[in-house]
Amino acid sequence: MLEDLNKFDTELKKISSWNLTYSQKVTIIYPINLKELKYIINILKKGKKFFAIRTGECSYDSKSIVSGKNNFLISLKKFNKEIEINRKRKIISVSSGTKISEIILLLKEKKLTLYSVPGGEHISIGGAISANAIGKDSSKKVSSFGDSVHYLKVITHSGKVKELKKNSKELRNYIGSFGFFGIILEAKIKVKKIISSNLLLETKILKNIKQVQSELMKNDEYKYVQVDPFFRSNNFAVIFKTNYVKNIKNNFKFINLEPNSIEKFFFKFSSLFINKITWGIFYKVFFILNKNKRKIIDLHNFHYTSKYKHMVPLICRGGLVDYEILIKKKFSSFFYLIQKFLRDNNLAPIYIVVKKLFKSKNKFFYSFNNNAYSVAISFNLKNLDNEKKIAFENLLSKNNLMINLAKTDSHFISKNKLNLKHKEIFMSLYKKMLLNK
Repeated sequence: MLEDLNKFDTELKKISSWNLTYSQKVTIIYPINLKELKYIINILKKGKKFFAIRTGECSYDSKSIVSGKNNFLISLKKFNKEIEINRKRKIISVSSGTKISEIILLLKEKKLTLYSVPGGEHISIGGAISANAIGKDSSKKVSSFGDSVHYLKVITHSGKVKELKKNSKELRNYIGSFGFFGIILEAKIKVKKIISSNLLLETKILKNIKQVQSELMKNDEYKYVQVDPFFRSNNFAVIFKTNYVKNIKNNFKFINLEPNSIEKFFFKFSSLFINKITWGIFYKVFFILNKNKRKIIDLHNFHYTSKYKHMVPLICRGGLVDYEILIKKKFSSFFYLIQKFLRDNNLAPIYIVVKKLFKSKNKFFYSFNNNAYSVAISFNLKNLDNEKKIAFENLLSKNNLMINLAKTDSHFISKNKLNLKHKEIFMSLYKKMLLNK
């Protein structure tokens, strides 16, 4: 039966998670339409083979790594891609395998854009919905990507195709469920009107965590803060904030987001020179370059400044360990606890980013955001031994600080809503681990 898969477009390839913590060799299958997808799923189910869905290649840890042997991966990269725009209702209909970066590029010409755009250059619509991604514009109206979803077309574990409307509880189960219930095929998503595709980008150096909190409370369209991982008082953090402006010349420059082999090699070679001293120098230069900037930038270029951001894990030979922490109350106090832990353990993270989040009005399968602050911390895995990793997680657990499931496989948060009883053929290693808890 499995030999029937040879009639489809397949590829034997070694894949890795985005942060390079997991890798495996898999057979990737590329269906081009629903008929092929249903047939492929049926073959894999009859053969009792585990498989995962992976299109955008931005998943952290084991979320797109398949459990078991003779692994199979389904990619919707070559699936039918159609985008329909209803300007009157401000709704777009889009195939789940379409990259968000492609949609932003198309919409901006029509003075429209998406809500809650995640940062990865290669994130697909289906991936953003499955992880209930959070962008730099979380607001009371639209707090996360799931809040803009109005309709889903899905294929369930049993192979049944369903069309789910906005008020359906079943639709909300597909948002933030990481593929537990099946595969997202199409979506209708609310978009927002913009006065132009020009943004005024402004930066400001902040001296302490109180200033960070104050700046993030302001009503800018997009905003986030990058903290110096060495916590130097003269350059404690820098805020990046942008707002739409019109009647200004657009300086859009298309950036190819696909790195070539030479660029990948350069990043891997650079890892030989990354240590605490050179990283400290990098952040000093970073703050000098971003001190009190004020310039016009194109919307697409703001979201996707360069392909190099996506290649950050390559400078960390062992990969990245990522945490995104939600602090609902006593932000300064809890941030100080984290800061003290990092200093006491002589740890300098790759980056620390802080955003302001708002609670969703909808109840999704998993929703990280609340009326709180998000602190994203990324460590070079070779600098974070298991003892320090456990100690850091214990610190978070002891203080009841929630962690974003989309960014980590940490065991102690698996109790949040993850008590499903079924164990379907779709499960990845990540999902299997959570269910077994």
